[in-house]
Amino acid sequence: MYEQFGSVVQGPAVEFRLFFPDQAVDPQQYKNGGLPRIKKIQVVGDFQRHLGSANWDVATAPRLAAEPHPQGLLFRYRIPELPEGFYQFKYFVTFENQTTRWCTDPCTRYAATENENAGFVIGGGRQSVREIAHRLPLKDLVIYELMIDDFTSGYRQGRAPLDAIWDKLDYLQELGINAIEFTPWTAWRGGEFSWGYDPFLFFSVENYYVESPAEPLDRLVRLQRLIDELHRRGLHVIMDGVFNHVSAGLNPDTGFPYHWLYQNPDESPYTGGFTKGGSFEDLAYSNGCTQQFVLDVCKYWLDTFKLDGIRFDYTTGFYQPGDNSQGVARLIADLRNHLVSQGRHNVSLIIEHLTDDSYAAIQDTNQIDADGCWYDRFLLDVPRYAASGNVTPSLIRVLDTNRRLAAGKSPVIYIENHDHSTVVNRMGGREQWWRAQPALIALLTAPGAVLLHNGQEFGEDYALPETGRERVARRPLRWECADDESGGRLRMLCRQLIRLRHECPALRSPNFYPRSYGEKETHFNEQGFGIDEDKDVVIYHRWGSDASGALERFIIVLNFSAFEQLVTVPFSINGLWEERLSGTKVFVRDFRVENCRVYPHWGCVFHRKE
Repeated sequence: MYEQFGSVVQGPAVEFRLFFPDQAVDPQQYKNGGLPRIKKIQVVGDFQRHLGSANWDVATAPRLAAEPHPQGLLFRYRIPELPEGFYQFKYFVTFENQTTRWCTDPCTRYAATENENAGFVIGGGRQSVREIAHRLPLKDLVIYELMIDDFTSGYRQGRAPLDAIWDKLDYLQELGINAIEFTPWTAWRGGEFSWGYDPFLFFSVENYYVESPAEPLDRLVRLQRLIDELHRRGLHVIMDGVFNHVSAGLNPDTGFPYHWLYQNPDESPYTGGFTKGGSFEDLAYSNGCTQQFVLDVCKYWLDTFKLDGIRFDYTTGFYQPGDNSQGVARLIADLRNHLVSQGRHNVSLIIEHLTDDSYAAIQDTNQIDADGCWYDRFLLDVPRYAASGNVTPSLIRVLDTNRRLAAGKSPVIYIENHDHSTVVNRMGGREQWWRAQPALIALLTAPGAVLLHNGQEFGEDYALPETGRERVARRPLRWECADDESGGRLRMLCRQLIRLRHECPALRSPNFYPRSYGEKETHFNEQGFGIDEDKDVVIYHRWGSDASGALERFIIVLNFSAFEQLVTVPFSINGLWEERLSGTKVFVRDFRVENCRVYPHWGCVFHRKE
């Protein structure tokens, strides 16, 4: 429904459509909230000179006419013809108490940098987006988390950031990833730089990412062209969507419009407390109009841009345990029904469900019926073991990432993401980059969809404050590090492991042993698997069917210590195995190999096909 509102362009014509729910017309629209109490709405902008008046002149600005809508009230005004151009506008609202307020359009497709105006384009380029040819399930993805500004700022030289991404597409394919998760591209409020986790216009791409003085009309089309090219190359596209909260601020000119379009913003049915809250205004999912608004936002991005998934940010903020009738559980159910009705499968609906107990998030994922969840224990623990050189029994539970997830669901595992200091920084800096190697081998041999943060592959090194204003800042990738000795060797290991993961479905299966390893076991079990606290070595078994249906097996040995270790490696079957990191062959007798040498901060990945 909401995707039909905003400034709707049809050829040279534009029609402004602004909707408000009304509980008296449709009781399902809201339980908490009220009416906007609007006396008059005018649309004011730089199109007015084509109507015979001065631009931005309130006195001569057209007035939107009110008409009934099945869920409330719809205001409309149509301009039958305008010359080609990019136009900006705002609504000037007069309320029943005679106060006035400037507000932008809550459903605009374009946000302008100046004064956070809404916008629309007459003319300009058009691009349909093709579906990816073979959309894979979440467990088969190796995802690259791409921060649009940081990724491009070191080389884009004044171009729109989305255009500059094209320069690195060959690089990304060579790395071997098959999916890109873009950090939020929806428009943020105000002139200060943002990562995009403070949205206020949900149907609009942030203007900073798409504006190009050389092509002022081609804005939204830039994202369409990029996604179409990524799909042509077989790369999945995942949107990072922030749907727990909005940025309303103190200034109605630049805040979330559906907050300020109400005479008393506290009576807006779109904002208000829901569950845990956060740093901004919550979206009020207890109201049907809000649930519908967010659903329509998601459908717009999924349908228009043929997205292959959405990562839902901070879902603990809009989840009611045990109640799937509202919030994120209802949103995902409605989206899945919509996608199935279109015959679209393997569109990944992923939740970032950060709780005090990371394992509790797994149970919530099952209850919500998401396709998977971000698995934060991997990030918190595996690099810590690598940095310290010490392992504990809890590492086995961390590596058994699919444990207790329902069938067909997958964790998203990572040792670095946008929210924390880089993994190499946690190792002590690039001078000790090699400490990250066992963590990287663990990442790419454990169950789940793998996520690499941009720059992780070549050891980008920066510390990120956990709190404070300096946390959200530009940190341009230093691309020169990608080819120095440290970066080159890390990148080579990444490519080797990613290629192995794509080649061998067993590494993407949920199968893991030892599953019942005790928290007090400090040495290998009777079969020789688990951890050895004295040597700081971990050994685990992975298996599954290959592409032809034959069984393939992996035995992974990781040495987190700073010393070469000799260990007895158990094998599940006798015969010839290959150690895939070195390419050496090992013939196994009596289901074990004695005195296997494992180098410091390194590992062995033994592989055999039946």
